[in-house]
Amino acid sequence: MLLQPITDHAKIVHCSFNEKASISRKITVIALLSTMAATLQAAGGLIPAAGLFINPLATTR
Repeated sequence: MLLQPITDHAKIVHCSFNEKASISRKITVIALLSTMAATLQAAGGLIPAAGLFINPLATTR
């Protein structure tokens, strides 16, 4: 199928990453993603003008 729902792609990436990645790689990826989320979340206070546009990118819910 040419166009699959995004959840199917995310599920494939998730399963592939869980099977092939070592524990140290998983911890490193989690740490980098957490750092990015914290930086985007703090952007509203650090850069008031641009931070208002960047802050919604930090969370998905």
